[in-house]
Amino acid sequence: MKTNADNLSENLYQAGLMQQKYIETRLKEIGLTTHQARTLNFIANSSGTIQKKLAVYLGKQDATVTNILKTLEKQAYIYREIPADNERQKKLYLTEKGQDLIKEIQQIFRDLENQITSSLEEEEQQQLKQLLKKIQ
Repeated sequence: MKTNADNLSENLYQAGLMQQKYIETRLKEIGLTTHQARTLNFIANSSGTIQKKLAVYLGKQDATVTNILKTLEKQAYIYREIPADNERQKKLYLTEKGQDLIKEIQQIFRDLENQITSSLEEEEQQQLKQLLKKIQ
């Protein structure tokens, strides 16, 4: 009989929890939540995006996204710009302070990647990536 430790889904779940806890702890050190970091990252990769696209990416209601954006705007990490051709769709951009913070966020994820892969050979890393892609 398989124990929980032998169960693949349990191992994946535990690895996910470890990853989530690591990210949450590191983000908390720089004063961010996971949703705020994901928001900043999305805006960094899609400068000038609109709130609706961000809501789809985050899988959150518009009201929730509005609150996240208000907080980030108050902290001077983002700004909203109203285009002349569509006054209802505010475009989202990072401030210089937000761009600096993105570098810290990216470093957190590089550190996590290094932590995960440090005990794996290059071939094992490639195998793991392929297997995870296969079951997604």
